[in-house]
Amino acid sequence: MYRILVVDDEPHIRSGLEAKVQQYGNDLLIVSGKSANGTNALEWLNSSFADICITDIRMPVMDGLELVKQINEKFSWVKCVIVSSYDDFSYAQQAIEMNVSDYILKPVERETLHRALENAISALEKSRMDRANQLLVDKMQRTRDMLSRWTELILTHQFDKYPLLVFDTLEMMEDWIQGDYYLLDALSAAWIQMVEKEVKRDVVTKVDIRDDELGFDSKSLPNDNARFYFRLVAIIRLEKSILQIFDQLKKSSQFENAKMINQVKQYIDLHYSDKFTTEDLADAIPISRSYLAVLFKQNTGQTVWSYLVEVRMKNAKLLLLDQKLKIYEIAHQLGYENSEHFSKLFKEYYGVTPKDYRRKIEMNVDIEEQ
Repeated sequence: MYRILVVDDEPHIRSGLEAKVQQYGNDLLIVSGKSANGTNALEWLNSSFADICITDIRMPVMDGLELVKQINEKFSWVKCVIVSSYDDFSYAQQAIEMNVSDYILKPVERETLHRALENAISALEKSRMDRANQLLVDKMQRTRDMLSRWTELILTHQFDKYPLLVFDTLEMMEDWIQGDYYLLDALSAAWIQMVEKEVKRDVVTKVDIRDDELGFDSKSLPNDNARFYFRLVAIIRLEKSILQIFDQLKKSSQFENAKMINQVKQYIDLHYSDKFTTEDLADAIPISRSYLAVLFKQNTGQTVWSYLVEVRMKNAKLLLLDQKLKIYEIAHQLGYENSEHFSKLFKEYYGVTPKDYRRKIEMNVDIEEQ
């Protein structure tokens, strides 16, 4: 949410601007309707937080240009939009020199104001993200340590441990910002972007946070509450993001796991009569030997070698239908050098020896697979 302070000495114009701001969308909050000049605005900013200030340029007591100057010095995180009744180049030139986000003329059209707000929000987000990314670079050593914890937790699917990790990350970030609590939101967003790159997966998180979700029902944010508010925003952003990453990686890993299991089965189906080791099978996928064994067992409920025996036994039944083939020949075709070993496995699998199976087939006796 972005908090907007509107400053104008004419109440009806101020109300009109506030109404047009509210028509922009649900991401903006009008935080004060009582700022009639620069002095009022500065007094308000001394006690409450704002992201954007829309100010008239000509006002009594303190005009808009002086207000912008004071904001730049004291509240540098606030982006300013100047509104003027005078198409005067000198005013525009001074405003540009003060790095205002926009300079628009009265009467203010809704579309013009909304474009100015878009520009202000874009500039706001860029400046905060730039500063957040710079902090991550400056604190690289500690960043690496914490990033390693995140990647290990994510890639090992330790779903139950993320709350403590989020809290530790927030404490780390708060040490960096020197009281600029509004930076916690940008820092948490920059952190998640870095995590996404580190896990090297096609993961895109999108987290929208609204004040009603935080339990805030007041439009204004007193400076005394800023730390609590922005810590809460950062916690929710970090938690929602890591849960999205978990969810997307889970779906991705399920697909990848199923793909690898199918590859293993296809290899065994084609090479069941060959001599091969687990390492040969792992190299053909490719996958690590230890991970192959665990993955196959978790996803099929059986070991690689029990699946190999299953394939061989199913093919043995087909081969036994050919009365011309000797038992030892069938054993060799299945990959067994010892026919006695084959006969023992066949009996363990079907409850009868290969010879008895043939007799029962000739007598049309059904054999129930065990």
